Amino acid sequence: MLGETPQLCDVAFEVLIPTTRGNGGAVPGHYASAVEESALLAAIAKRSQDLGTRFPHVRTGPGDDCAAVRIGNVDCLLTVDQVIEGRHFRRGTPLDLVARKAVARSVSDIAAMAGTPVCALATGAFPKGFPQASADELSASLKRWAEHWRCPLVGGDLASMARESDPLVLTVTAIGTPHGVRGPVLRSGARPGDFLYVSGALGGSFEPATGLGRHLTFEPRIELGRRLADLLGQDLHAMMDISDGLGRDASRMAEASGVRLELEASSLPFAAGVSHWKHAAGDGEDYELLFAAPGGIDMAGLPVPITRIGRVVEGNACVFLQGGREWPASELGWEHR
Repeated sequence: MLGETPQLCDVAFEVLIPTTRGNGGAVPGHYASAVEESALLAAIAKRSQDLGTRFPHVRTGPGDDCAAVRIGNVDCLLTVDQVIEGRHFRRGTPLDLVARKAVARSVSDIAAMAGTPVCALATGAFPKGFPQASADELSASLKRWAEHWRCPLVGGDLASMARESDPLVLTVTAIGTPHGVRGPVLRSGARPGDFLYVSGALGGSFEPATGLGRHLTFEPRIELGRRLADLLGQDLHAMMDISDGLGRDASRMAEASGVRLELEASSLPFAAGVSHWKHAAGDGEDYELLFAAPGGIDMAGLPVPITRIGRVVEGNACVFLQGGREWPASELGWEHR
C-alpha cells in the first residue's frame, strides 16, 4: 500500500480530505475532524440524481469515472483528478514523474469509459519559495505527457501557497469523447450472468523505501478500452479503472449496478513482487481496467493480458471467495478519512 500517500477516488471529480501532519495535531487552518470519502461521494451522487432531468444535456453525472455531457451535437467525457504532495507522491519525487502521474490519472478515467482523450486543463499550486526553474520543468513535463497521450494542455491556472511547508498540488481536467458507436461504458451496467475480468496485474504499485513504483509509471489503458468496446460492443456491460484497490472499486461497481460480485482470490493476477492475494486486491493505484461481460469471447488478441477473476450474480454485495470463506471486498482498498 501507499502508506502515507493514499490516492483519492476518481469519480468525475476529486475530493480533498483534510489531513493532519507531524505528531497528529491539526495543521493550522485545517479541520481536525475526518471526512469519510465514500459517505460524502454517496451524498453528492444522491443530490445529483435528477441532473439529467433538469439539464437534459447531462447524460451521466457524479458517480462514475467521468461525467458524460452533450455539447452541441457531441457527447463529451469530463473528469478531474489531483495529485498532492504527501498524499500521492513524496517530496523529492522527480518532477517529471509527478507531472506524468497527474496527467495519467485523468487520462485513465477516459480510458475507463472506453473513450478517446481530446484535451486537458491543468492547475498548479506551488509552496512558497518553489523555485522558478522547478515550476518551468514541471509545466514542460505536463505539456509533454499530455501530448504523449494525445490530450494536449489547452489552458489552466497557477497559484502559490502561503507557506514553504505547504504541499505542491497539481490538478488535471481531461476532456474526451466516447469511442465508436458503443457510447460511454458506465460502471453501473453489470448484470447477473456476466463474468468479471481485469487487465494486467495487480498490487505492489508503491515502493516503500523510495516512494517510487508503478503508481508513477503506469500506462493508462486507452487502447485497451477502445479495443474492448469494438470487440464486445453492447456486451461490454460495465467498466472502471482500479485506483483505490480492486476490492473497494469492485464494491462500487456492485453498488452502482445493484448486483453481487463474487471475486475468486485464487484467480487474481499478481504483479511482480506480490505474493498474497490481499495485496493484489487492496494495494491500489493499479489503474488497470475491471469490466463485466458475458463469457465465451476470445480476448487473446488484445494488447494487454486479460484475466477472468469472478462473476456477477443476483444480490447486492461484493465479496472475495478464498478457502471456503467470504471476505467483504470493500475492506480491501483505500477509504480516505
